[in-house]
Amino acid sequence: MSDCISTKRPRLHAMNETSTRYWLREPNHDDVQDIAAWLAQSDINRWFDFGLGRQSLPALAVHAMLHAGRHRIRVFGPAGYRTPSGLVAVSDVTHRFATGSFWVLRDRHRPAYPNMTYDASKHLLREAFECDRLSCITAWALQCNAPSQRLLAKLGFRLIGLQRECHLIEGMRDGRLLYDLLPDDLAVAPNTR
Repeated sequence: MSDCISTKRPRLHAMNETSTRYWLREPNHDDVQDIAAWLAQSDINRWFDFGLGRQSLPALAVHAMLHAGRHRIRVFGPAGYRTPSGLVAVSDVTHRFATGSFWVLRDRHRPAYPNMTYDASKHLLREAFECDRLSCITAWALQCNAPSQRLLAKLGFRLIGLQRECHLIEGMRDGRLLYDLLPDDLAVAPNTR
């Protein structure tokens, strides 16, 4: 079975084994509740911006994103565990311009192995380039978020700019480092498994 599924695709809830170390699949109903719960936690949602000042999303909004056809969202976890440890997404997929925006969330209280987020991210990004035929995927990370900066660099994202003092975190203004990724950049990103 191909990882590429048309935009009018049936929802797949079975585990899509992607390696012996982790799984990656489309979110199911229970996962929607998990995602909304994650995004309700201030230690998680402070890193996000879903537009119009929203940093959390209710379950209804998450459900709508899953069915809108503009977002490629997958949950992932280590092999042997059924409960997701995080999610990877390419949102705001614009087919006319062949662009999308990458974001990731991992619950540090759930099981993981080193580089699991990298592995799941790389798989999803490759899927977005191949299946959605994207030419460029963008991302951003706060200047104070070194782990996200390292992940983006490891995936092959290139730093393209800085949006200064645009994000409020813990009462302080911080800048967003802006990145982009082309298909060939992902292909040369090192795999450190």
